[in-house]
Amino acid sequence: MNKESYNKIANIWADYRNESFVSQLIIDFAEKLHPQAKVLDVGCGTGVPVARFLAEKEILVTGIDAAEKMIEIALSHQIPNAQFMVSDFFDFQPQETFDGILAWDSFFHFPKKSQELIYPKVAQMLNSGGYLLFTHGDVDDEHTNPMRGEEFYYSAIPKEKIKVLLEENGLELIYMYKDYKEKDTDRGLVVLAQKR
Repeated sequence: MNKESYNKIANIWADYRNESFVSQLIIDFAEKLHPQAKVLDVGCGTGVPVARFLAEKEILVTGIDAAEKMIEIALSHQIPNAQFMVSDFFDFQPQETFDGILAWDSFFHFPKKSQELIYPKVAQMLNSGGYLLFTHGDVDDEHTNPMRGEEFYYSAIPKEKIKVLLEENGLELIYMYKDYKEKDTDRGLVVLAQKR
């Protein structure tokens, strides 16, 4: 559902994202990384503004997204230090590991039955000392909701379970912000963790 819906709204989404801002939490995440650090951007969308911001910090960005039209737009920006490819997160098999993984507004689109599988996969792809920054729903839930005229699927597991999964997979919780508000945006949960 989400892949088809994002493909349908790709141009509208691109216009919206071109005018949007980079969260202070992403700015802080970038400051933890050294130049030439490798970052995986999960659900990178059009590559703007987030991947472009990271790339401008001399961070090497790999962006993945299941929606082909989003990747077409991302590639059209020709962002230095960034590569983009069509891939589902669970199908993605990188040839390298990463110093950071960013999943800004993407994990909550994954099937609920797959939510617990995120963390071992992330741990496998992260270098020791690497950071994981992601947004998530703040309640145990599964639902659909319209956005830009199309229907999208969302799911979440309890935040207490996220803490357990992080710990079980060698990821140390740095913060977990509930109802994070910034400018005109509101996210149920934002989490930063670091691989031991």
